[in-house]
Amino acid sequence: MKRLSIVLLLLCPLSAQVSFRQLGELTPSTRSTGDWFGLSLAIDANTVVVTDFDPNFQTSGTVYVYVKPQSGWTSMTETATLLPSDGGPFFGSSVAISGNTIVVGAANTSNFAPATQTPGAAYVFVRPAGGWSGTLNESAKLIASDGVNGDAFGNSVSIDHSTIAVGAFFANNFAGRAYVFSGGGSSWTQAAELTASDGGLLSYLAGSVTVRGNTVVAGSIGQNNFQGAVYVFVEPSTGWTTMTQTAELTLSSGKSGDNLGASVALAGNTIAAGVPGSSNSFGAACVYVEPASGWANASAFNAALRAPNANQFDSFGSSLSFAPAGQALVVGAPGINVGSNLEQGAAYLYLRPKAGWKSTKFANAEFLASDGAQADLMGSSVGIAGTTIIAGAPKSSSPGATYVFGP
Repeated sequence: MKRLSIVLLLLCPLSAQVSFRQLGELTPSTRSTGDWFGLSLAIDANTVVVTDFDPNFQTSGTVYVYVKPQSGWTSMTETATLLPSDGGPFFGSSVAISGNTIVVGAANTSNFAPATQTPGAAYVFVRPAGGWSGTLNESAKLIASDGVNGDAFGNSVSIDHSTIAVGAFFANNFAGRAYVFSGGGSSWTQAAELTASDGGLLSYLAGSVTVRGNTVVAGSIGQNNFQGAVYVFVEPSTGWTTMTQTAELTLSSGKSGDNLGASVALAGNTIAAGVPGSSNSFGAACVYVEPASGWANASAFNAALRAPNANQFDSFGSSLSFAPAGQALVVGAPGINVGSNLEQGAAYLYLRPKAGWKSTKFANAEFLASDGAQADLMGSSVGIAGTTIIAGAPKSSSPGATYVFGP
């Protein structure tokens, strides 16, 4: 069953009602069955970057860059291709972008493939003077100063201007760690190693990670028998240093299997955390707002967002993306059934009310692929920049696709 995706509301200004539609479908020029194109993606302004990698069956992937044409987004293939100069294994496990800089993780995150004989890495690509085009190699390669084989360094990455955060969720007997790097261009230095004071075996800290300004947020789905937790690290006044968390965010009503922190997003003073196992696997996205006195341990969220017409195993909250100012949040639900199409997947938009975030089952918009099919898993990854929303469907027609939505 095919349904055209039309959405109802968006920003600029928030009170305006704007109809949205699917603007294009992004695919790589070379496609192979099982590539899982769209498993990880990122967007900043007019640039979209998408990974093409299945960690269960491939030893390394490819990353593609798409730049919005002057005439606007349309169905298209890549503008540039990113590859590691050393053929790094598991390249493409994660991706992030900030301005002219793209970071790509290279980590063995598979539950099936044997542990790779490397701790993992992250590759930094800087846009050439002529723009994103052709095939490009990295400007810098980041590794952990104390990494050991099997750490999965690079399973998650995030960048904000001159700061990069990298997750290594298999490190230290799967307790997990996050690393902070400072710099720019081809020069980056490890500034800090972040750990949880109460982390332990199978906590998986930094399975998800995001950095904005002086704050790093890391999800830890395995904490407390897989109830999950979110850890907030605030840079000290003297600069980043090896440290444990500033605050730990949990759920007072949390249950085993909630997987709080499966995804995290940060904008200003607001954190969103995916809880795909919440409410017997219906899923949720919890919003926490920083108190006036600063981040502190909290077990109460400010709002819980849920999908309209939710069903069990929707995986709602598997992916999240905040608009930069925090006025809009996109939530992926790759397990949602659309008509008779099982696990076609969808993405949802939530706008912050004038009075602040509040719990709701009402979404301001629903995004569906116009050519969606069973098991596409759209919403496995999502992104938002301005009035542009993107959603990855890694199983779309087997090779995968990324959809662009806008006015």
